[in-house]
Amino acid sequence: MRLKWVLIIASLKMFFREKEAVFWTLFLPLFMVVLFGFVRFDRLGTIELGFVDLSGGKAPAILSELSAIKTIKIHQGEQDEEWKALQKGERDLVLVIPADYHSGQSLIAYSNDAKPQETQLGGLVLQRVFDEMAMKNLPSEQRILVQTKPVKSRKLTYMDFLLPGILAMSIMQMGVFSVAFVFVDLKKRGVLRRLKVTPIRPNDFVLAHVVTRLVVLLLQVTMLISAGVLFFHLNFVGNVGVLFIVGLLGAIVFLGIGFAIAGVSKSEDQVAPLANLITLPMMLLSGVFFSRANLPGFAHLMTSVFPLTYLADGLRSVAIDGATFQQVWKELAGLGVWSVGSCLLAVKLFRWE
Repeated sequence: MRLKWVLIIASLKMFFREKEAVFWTLFLPLFMVVLFGFVRFDRLGTIELGFVDLSGGKAPAILSELSAIKTIKIHQGEQDEEWKALQKGERDLVLVIPADYHSGQSLIAYSNDAKPQETQLGGLVLQRVFDEMAMKNLPSEQRILVQTKPVKSRKLTYMDFLLPGILAMSIMQMGVFSVAFVFVDLKKRGVLRRLKVTPIRPNDFVLAHVVTRLVVLLLQVTMLISAGVLFFHLNFVGNVGVLFIVGLLGAIVFLGIGFAIAGVSKSEDQVAPLANLITLPMMLLSGVFFSRANLPGFAHLMTSVFPLTYLADGLRSVAIDGATFQQVWKELAGLGVWSVGSCLLAVKLFRWE
């Protein structure tokens, strides 16, 4: 046991002596958080409109007209579902078509009180759409008035969405790139082969490097969450312990992928293309920088099973929704399946020489 602790301490020293590894693992994600935090991409986008039809399909023309407006993104669903989304800050307005709907009846649009600009603009757009519908169908169609009623909602910013995604991305980068490059270099220089003739067991050497990365994971979580809360008013309502467990499971997935890449690569030149081929599509399509709801149906379905998607969604649910283990069981199950698969793949592909 003493030898294991000595190896872990030595591995930590080796890691922090590599300035490039420290920069890419710790300070690049922090830099990206600062950059995106000051740019404020949350001021751009469309009006998120929840559409609840209780009339049994008596208002198809309303939905058709609203769907034609490019500045409005419609989410059609049940009343309870859309109401919860509004309170969580995921909707700007929720338009309810009542069961006794008839032509010329006034409608109520419940608005997000945390987004006054978006809701005011959305109310004006809705009224304009209904006025244009009335003008098209005169004299049979009466003018529909839209009344807005504010609902107390949580104010979420782009930083609330971005930071957990950046954290997930940095965990992926650490697991894949730091392991693949380091072990390919050790293998190329014959260090791993010479370990077999020393008192050090190769498995203990690997374990020390794994524990080192998990320690770095703890630093990543602490640094990014602290920076978000202190400087960008991150609405962190989750449990740090749950957040760390989700991140830990994600780290196991990507460490396995990193060891698998190190096993099939003969030089550092082969690591970069393989690693980027795996990580770049996930970085762009797994909901790190923008919501996957904007993806087409087939892409949305395909990316929903990416390991980075499970990790980003899990971290985001814990951080801004205060989700517990029971509430992120799907993400944990997905990461669990990927961790088993990646570890089996690493065992099969990894070579000491």
